[in-house]
Amino acid sequence: LPRTLKARSRPGDTALQRHVSFFDDNGDRAVGVAECTRGLKALGLPIGVAEAAALVIVAPLSFMTRGSLLPMSMDIENIQKGKHDSDTGILDKRGRFNARRFEKVFGAHSAVDRNGDKVFTAAEITRMVNANRETLLGALVSLAEWQLLLLLAADTEAVEGDKPVPALSVARIKSFFDGTLFYRLAKERA
Repeated sequence: LPRTLKARSRPGDTALQRHVSFFDDNGDRAVGVAECTRGLKALGLPIGVAEAAALVIVAPLSFMTRGSLLPMSMDIENIQKGKHDSDTGILDKRGRFNARRFEKVFGAHSAVDRNGDKVFTAAEITRMVNANRETLLGALVSLAEWQLLLLLAADTEAVEGDKPVPALSVARIKSFFDGTLFYRLAKERA
């Protein structure tokens, strides 16, 4: 398999560490801009977009997880330090998956899924981000992350205003939070 398709996570890793380990080509528990770029390309982003996105992702996470911009890489062991406000709370402060919170946000009685179709469109995700907003910056980061996820991983469609729009199923969202989605997407695109 190409390097980006080999799971680099360890048995004791949190869901957040599994998620980020996808980008760790060489298994050194650090993800630099080049590794992040290769991972984003494997997920389907064009090279220029992948390079720009990798820089935007790695720079702040390098500072947050290492306390420095140099070396420009995020530390997987400390990735929970990169959590920002205005998120869903599905990954706790340590980066562990919270099944109860997931069920509250995306489950049968979800306030996000107002029409009950069990799929989530950009409009529903935007409402969710706005409902979780703590700061403007945190909400903008959350919105950007969700829009990127929708772009890369939409697995179904929903109808909004008589038009079909891309959407994420509950299963796809859960695989994102448990750290398995990126591996699956990269294998599909390989």
